[in-house]
Amino acid sequence: MHTTLKIYSLAVLLALWFGLSFVFSEHVLPGPLPVFAAIWDNLQSGDGFFHLYKTVSRVVFGLVLAMFLGTGFGLVMGLSRKGEKFFESWVMIGLTIPAVVYAIICLLWFGLNDFAAVIAIGVTAFPAVAINMWQGVKDIDMQLIAMGKAFQLPKTDLIRKIVLPQTVPYILAATRYALGISWKIATTVELIGMSSGVGYMLHYWFGLFSMTQVLAWTLSFILVLLFIEYVLINPFEKRATAWRPAVQV
Repeated sequence: MHTTLKIYSLAVLLALWFGLSFVFSEHVLPGPLPVFAAIWDNLQSGDGFFHLYKTVSRVVFGLVLAMFLGTGFGLVMGLSRKGEKFFESWVMIGLTIPAVVYAIICLLWFGLNDFAAVIAIGVTAFPAVAINMWQGVKDIDMQLIAMGKAFQLPKTDLIRKIVLPQTVPYILAATRYALGISWKIATTVELIGMSSGVGYMLHYWFGLFSMTQVLAWTLSFILVLLFIEYVLINPFEKRATAWRPAVQV
């Protein structure tokens, strides 16, 4: 049922795109067929795979850095009142600074290379991860922990069977949010100062006023993100949260 609804949703979106392409000129909104043809040409030439690989690699490494920093900060803030008061302003300041500022600073500090891109992505996305983990740790049911202690569960079992399962939904939410932020900051960094990646190609085709190629590169990475969501994250979420009862509305 859910799969059918998703297919219908995508079909309606494609139909709307196809219909609007007849209303606007190809310079404003080209139809799905020329855009998918451009994607195929990019992949056949090898440019598509190369630039997608560069962006995906930067996003993955930046996401790992963001999850590492954000989880650490979130756990400290959730488990310690002093840690919460000390790091709260850090996280809020990190959220308010525009992503383009992180991109510019990292490129100026570390040069026009992948390392600068990864650092910019990680630093930009980690505050969102920290907030999710912070709230997740604070929402842990302490009565279950007290019950586990009453039954003299070893500390490893207490963490593995009680603490971690309750924080998994927050970790997954943080991963999804950080993945979206990482993709946005990656394209920003590539647009500003890199010579490869989806952001670089978007800037290149923008200079040539090719809306078809702009949409082709955008859609290419959207398809990659959908693959990560539905093939990697969703199956893991179903296994990791199988213990939770389904909500019936």
